[in-house]
Amino acid sequence: MSKSSKKHPKTSATFEVRKYSQPSEGALDLNYYVKGKMKDGNFYLAKIIDCRLAKDLDPKKKKNDFSYEYYLHYMDFDRRMDEWVPRSRLEPTRDLIEEKKEKAADKEHEGMLFSFLVQAF
Repeated sequence: MSKSSKKHPKTSATFEVRKYSQPSEGALDLNYYVKGKMKDGNFYLAKIIDCRLAKDLDPKKKKNDFSYEYYLHYMDFDRRMDEWVPRSRLEPTRDLIEEKKEKAADKEHEGMLFSFLVQAF
């Protein structure tokens, strides 16, 4: 297990701890999915990729999750749909992002399947 892995408190599964590119005191936890409101007005499941301070932030106030804009990747959508959104367009969830690591055996089988298909034609 690497330094940045943790045990999920409610399960025995391990997950990779994701961190923002810069200190982000009070920001939403990017290890959980959020529901983001797209321009069509509907909410879709998304991962937070990063955050930045909101343009209208009062530097005298203590930072909280509304002090940031969040860069989202909407699940099941092309990366061209990724966008910066204010906190007001997000709904946090309790769904932990568990990055799945491909096993070497899976990659080997994938290669074997490709070879089989090439030989078949």
